[in-house]
Amino acid sequence: MSSSVVWLDFENAKLFHFSDDQMKRETLHASMVEHHTHRLNADEKDNWNFYEKIALSIESAKRVLILGPGIAKTHFENYMKGKHPLTAKKVVGCESSDHPTDQQIAAFAMKYFNKQTVR
Repeated sequence: MSSSVVWLDFENAKLFHFSDDQMKRETLHASMVEHHTHRLNADEKDNWNFYEKIALSIESAKRVLILGPGIAKTHFENYMKGKHPLTAKKVVGCESSDHPTDQQIAAFAMKYFNKQTVR
C-alpha cells in the first residue's frame, strides 16, 4: 500500500512517499512554482499553484497524512477538497507539527500509518 506524507508551510513542502519497500522524498518550494508573497492573513487562492503541484505529487497515494506548523496545512486540505475531491478523501489526518527533521517526519508517519492499519 502506498502512503504519502506532506509537511508544509507557506514557503516549502516536504513530501514523503512510502511503498512496501522504500521511501522517496521530494521537496517543493513555493518560490519555484510562482512568485509568492506571504501575508499574515493569506487567502487560499494566493497559494493555488503551489498547492496544485503538491496535489499532483500525491494523487496516486492510497493514504495521505498532512502535517505542518501553521494554517497552511488546513488551507491545503481545503484546497484539496475543492479541487481534488478524490485525493482529499484519501487524507487520513491533518496534524500540527512544528519543524521536525526528515527522520522525525518519517518515523511519525510510519507510526501513524501503522496505527491506522490496526483499527
